Amino acid sequence: MIQTFYIETLDSPSRDSIHQFCLNLETRFEKEGMGDTIYNVVQELINNAVKANLKRSFFNTNDYSFEDEHSYAAGLAAFKTSLRTISEEEWKKAVRDLGLRVTVEVDADEERILIYVENNAIMIPEEERRLRSHLARAMEVRNLVQFSEAYGDDTEGAGLGLALVIMLIKDMGFDPDYFRVFTRGDSTVARLEFPLKKDYVPIRKKWLDLKQSRPIADGEYD
Repeated sequence: MIQTFYIETLDSPSRDSIHQFCLNLETRFEKEGMGDTIYNVVQELINNAVKANLKRSFFNTNDYSFEDEHSYAAGLAAFKTSLRTISEEEWKKAVRDLGLRVTVEVDADEERILIYVENNAIMIPEEERRLRSHLARAMEVRNLVQFSEAYGDDTEGAGLGLALVIMLIKDMGFDPDYFRVFTRGDSTVARLEFPLKKDYVPIRKKWLDLKQSRPIADGEYD
């Protein structure tokens, strides 16, 4: 069963639809507490993806540059302020004008649950560097307080949000190493992988095994 949601900004109808779908997964697989926890993880990833698209819209409208270090820093500070002052409808119009949106795809069967959160914009090198750094740090700590105390660089709140994702995955008893962020075409994708069977072979292992035997086409094991 594959379910797809399309999101521009995280408004209430989108939030409620995704929450209900996650609760239905809990009922289907008879895993108490899974629904709310998966929803919280997905919601955090959606927040990050939506914010990335809003930032691109804001930079485009206000002529800030992603390539120039000083322009990027100034634009980021102005963007943070704008998040508190610009209405939901204004943001919707802005991202629509640029054709930006977030897609959430859930592919669930008896062996695993796969969730893809995709926004149709590629991370710039600095964004990717920060994300990889945040993920590596989140893997090292035991709780959010420890993460916050150890790592003060919380640009856009992404670091703490990713740490929360890792903690919630661990709390459900899943391996956070299965969580991946990668580019696919002109999009950035966050993939969640929740095995439901003991003999389940994760996507990355399939990819590595297949890579040893033959060339792999782009996107074959995303």
